[in-house]
Amino acid sequence: MEEINGQMPANKQNNKKALASFILALVGLIIAGIPCGIAAIVTGGLGLSKFNPDTEKNKWMAIVGIVLGAADIILTIAVLPSIYKAMGIL
Repeated sequence: MEEINGQMPANKQNNKKALASFILALVGLIIAGIPCGIAAIVTGGLGLSKFNPDTEKNKWMAIVGIVLGAADIILTIAVLPSIYKAMGIL
């Protein structure tokens, strides 16, 4: 590791809540949109609120998790009626 301003850079940890949000949002796009979308939004919000830039990295995962979680919910609500109609359920 190189010294920066005479100090060694700190090893920053991943923000675990942000990582969970990102993973849940990706799973929600593929499998379970509404439950995973809600969980992604909640964990992403917690990840952002508890984020400490001095000790943690990957804040972007929380932001992307929230955005994709909302997209999971919106797309599921928009697409399900047409799928049900095609299947003859509605």
